[in-house]
Amino acid sequence: MVAKEMGGARAALHGGQGETRPRHRGRRQGRRNASQAGRLRERGAPSERLRLRVARAKTVAEARGGRREARDAARAKYAAASASPRDRPAARSAAADRFLESVHVVPQGGALAVECSGGTWVRQVSFASYGAPVRQPNGSLAADPACHLDETKRVVEEACLGQSHCCLPIADANFPRDPCRGRVKSFAAVLVGCDLHLPPSRYKTHCALSGQPMLPQEDVEFLAALQLPPAPEPVPPAVAIMVDTTYRPELQSFVVQSVRRATGWPVQIFTGPTAKPQLATLFAAEISSGALSLTDLGDDYMEDWVRLSSMMLIPTFWEAVRGKKALVFQPDSVMCGNATRSIDHFVQYDYVGPPMSGPWWMTSDDPSQWSVGCGGFSLRDRALSIRMSNTPACITPAAGKFEDQQLGTMWKRIEARCADAGITVRRPSRFEAVEFGVEYDLHMDVLPGEAPQGYPPLPSGCTANFYTGPKYQPHTTKRKWQPTPLPSPQQCPERSFVPMACHKCWFWNQRTWRFMKRHCPEVTTLRQLRRKYEVGTEFTGFPKRPKPTPRRGAIPPDQRYLPHDMLQGRCHGRCEAQPPPTGFERTVRGDYLRKG
Repeated sequence: MVAKEMGGARAALHGGQGETRPRHRGRRQGRRNASQAGRLRERGAPSERLRLRVARAKTVAEARGGRREARDAARAKYAAASASPRDRPAARSAAADRFLESVHVVPQGGALAVECSGGTWVRQVSFASYGAPVRQPNGSLAADPACHLDETKRVVEEACLGQSHCCLPIADANFPRDPCRGRVKSFAAVLVGCDLHLPPSRYKTHCALSGQPMLPQEDVEFLAALQLPPAPEPVPPAVAIMVDTTYRPELQSFVVQSVRRATGWPVQIFTGPTAKPQLATLFAAEISSGALSLTDLGDDYMEDWVRLSSMMLIPTFWEAVRGKKALVFQPDSVMCGNATRSIDHFVQYDYVGPPMSGPWWMTSDDPSQWSVGCGGFSLRDRALSIRMSNTPACITPAAGKFEDQQLGTMWKRIEARCADAGITVRRPSRFEAVEFGVEYDLHMDVLPGEAPQGYPPLPSGCTANFYTGPKYQPHTTKRKWQPTPLPSPQQCPERSFVPMACHKCWFWNQRTWRFMKRHCPEVTTLRQLRRKYEVGTEFTGFPKRPKPTPRRGAIPPDQRYLPHDMLQGRCHGRCEAQPPPTGFERTVRGDYLRKG
């Protein structure tokens, strides 16, 4: 329906796609008639016959010329409607605007953020569905009767109709009822009349953050205001990045040198204004040689995972990363000098991380219960991360899933919605990823049908017997480890390899920890330094975070982040911006910043 309507609009402006080929044949025939008339005149044909043929040729040529002029006028009108605001005539007609359709698909937890350009505004909402809208084989959108809210169109009209900008968080609280309780939902709408301003903007970022149910207002303020210097052009091939706003010199020096020795890549540390001068002194030699750079985040607080994860889901962060491939590491990661593989083997992928979390806790709906993998030590593709974080149909900041689970497309619904937006993420198998890094189980069960490299054929799978956690869900008799299908109880052969890195590999599986202490002595030093600085909630406890208070309903623009139409002085509808919020609650920090 949508595709057909959009195609019909284009056809009307072009004079109808179906007439294109006959028009071309008619022009050729007209030229042939005129040419034949000329040849008859040269041969001295009878004057009456010549006169009739010349008149007929002239009539055909004039008709074709008039039709060509009409076609050219229609094309000029279409070009004027789709040109940029700078090139478009100031006067717009409602007739031209009614052909401007835009399709918006937003997962639950995201936001419908619309900015119109050229003095246009939303004249009609031709389709809207909150629930489980589906895309038909012809590309059009349709509502799923089993999961669709009839009042969706009214909600969207109240927020956007007659407006040249609008912001509507896609959350249950903004709709009269839940159309299918217990399901993760999505939203789709077709708006008519708005010539979309497509580039990313601070208005869109602020809109996406303001309705988040996981973010307190202080995080919304930090993330919306975040401005980082973009990476220099041309972007270097690779960089290792760490986000750390503290100063713990021995620990930071140890993990940085570990990464430098193992990869040879330059290091970029995202830090805060307090720690930056201290780190500049600590790494003065590396900075002087170009082996290390510091990027100021403008804030010293990065203790909470929700804030850090949300920052890595907005394009501003990835645009500042100074390498086409980025190795993300933290002060709880260390690389092994005895590793079986090097980083060069993994740069073929878009995303690699140590497998998580199997039977330990739920991070994927893969049949094996494992995902690839943990973002604390991971390899990313910068360009793809920018593209994903700029695609609201794929990524939702702070909406229930951390950044590694979204940018790594670890859940089927995230993988599917990104694929619908034209985005796929290349990842290795979990058996290859555990050679990149380990956090949980060094050896994992092989399910029937899996054929991991390094194993003999195992059509029925096998059991690794390496998991050391609890067998059952808390307070139930339900087993934590329920892969589908279940592997054979046959013991898996044990592969011989040393992972390239440890990410918090002491925390979960004691068998993994014993192996890593023997074969990667760097992990023992890392653990000692973390104890010295008392790093992590095991020493400091959790900070006291303010309760999130997500905005409800259509959100007016903030005076600091005006939409495109207001910046251009061509606003239509509600054109008042609100002052920044004040007096909101702030985090009571743990001992994180006072250690060392």
